[in-house]
Amino acid sequence: MAHDATPTSARLGFFAGVRALFGGVGFVVSTPSAWGWAMIPVVVATVLFGGAAVLAIWGGSHLALAVLGTSGAADAAAATTWTTIGVWALRILFWAIGLVVAFVVAMSLAQPLSGFALEAISRKQELALGGVSHPDQPFVAGAVRSLRVTLTSLAIGLPILGVLALITVVVPPAGIITVPLKFIVTGVLVAYDLLDYPLSLRGQSVGDRIVWIRRHFPAVLGFGVSAAALLLIPGMGLLLLPFGVAGATRMVVMDRS
Repeated sequence: MAHDATPTSARLGFFAGVRALFGGVGFVVSTPSAWGWAMIPVVVATVLFGGAAVLAIWGGSHLALAVLGTSGAADAAAATTWTTIGVWALRILFWAIGLVVAFVVAMSLAQPLSGFALEAISRKQELALGGVSHPDQPFVAGAVRSLRVTLTSLAIGLPILGVLALITVVVPPAGIITVPLKFIVTGVLVAYDLLDYPLSLRGQSVGDRIVWIRRHFPAVLGFGVSAAALLLIPGMGLLLLPFGVAGATRMVVMDRS
């Protein structure tokens, strides 16, 4: 198995990861030939989120009625004022939870479904930096690999984020520590997902990737925290996939320079 990072290569620092992400943003924005590829994951994620959001709102409305025992319009009309308020409060709560889940599902599925486009962006970015061209990956194999990576990160990250959220609710002052930790965990998980593309094109195994991430963890942390910060900008989540893959590719190429 080929390894891109040699034992003597210098470790990448925190700000190398930050520069890599924003360099990836600049590359996609300034490279017209990458725009078509970049729009594919955006369109896929938008369609998936729209469909999942509709289901979330429909399901949340019916679940709120079921929880309070008002199964239809006639029941709702006959309900007391407080019951009606309770129904709407539950609806809003379930809608909020459902929309968050819809976004996570949409982004999780958009990544493997548009993997061919993200790999094309990764190749373009590497060639622009003077790197080598890598062979195409089979669509099905690439999609399955990407889905496996995404599900693995969710399986590891969601319980950690859940525990941190629970601690914040039970012990509010702990939020001083738990909120930054949630931000960091989210960033590292995002970085792990996005690094899948340039490292997979190099044929690296899961073990190789973990070694690479551990060796360059300051850069991975800088990259991930910057990516998590971009997610705070409305609408940026849909663009993070193409921007992030280009940035992750820049970070991997830095290791070879």
